[in-house]
Amino acid sequence: MASATAETLAAPPAPGLLVGTYAMDPTQVQTGQNNGPGLWVAPAGTALPADCKTAFATPWEILGYISDDGPTIGQSADSNEIVPWQSMVPIRTVITKRQITMKFILWQLNEQTLAMYFDVPKPTAVSGLIDMQVRSDQPQQLHALAVDTVDGTNALRIGFTRASLSDAGDMAIKRGEAVPLECTLSALDDAGVIAHVMLGPAT
Repeated sequence: MASATAETLAAPPAPGLLVGTYAMDPTQVQTGQNNGPGLWVAPAGTALPADCKTAFATPWEILGYISDDGPTIGQSADSNEIVPWQSMVPIRTVITKRQITMKFILWQLNEQTLAMYFDVPKPTAVSGLIDMQVRSDQPQQLHALAVDTVDGTNALRIGFTRASLSDAGDMAIKRGEAVPLECTLSALDDAGVIAHVMLGPAT
């Protein structure tokens, strides 16, 4: 039997060595630091900036302070397993429903944040007074929504051009703590697009 040679016993790739297309690259590890305000809202259908360098501009508006947990992007899916008569093992798994969400806890109380939490049209404050009616006959409100983060010179932006409130947490009113407005918004189909994900140079 021929003895093993260096050619037949390949050593494992060294850290950072390119294998196939990608490498072990620590510069591609991204942290979730806010890029400026970090969380934006606009009327439904508003396009995101064309790249990660372009600033958010009107009609995008800042949603203000959120809790230090930051925003969370979530995904869920329903599926149907196709099992043939001849086997107990599925031969296909078909996704029948997909949902992408963005969850955050707003800490500022104003017309925009209260309207989002209670899913009502944004009112106009008169002499500093915000007066909203939460009605049973109002349609759901639609928004465009985006989170903007940066790590070093790279920015990560995730946005929905159409989204609506799908869940809201309790508004716990406690002495010595910020009043939280916990909102979860679900992305809605916009001409076949659910969400926009951009990763690239921030400047």
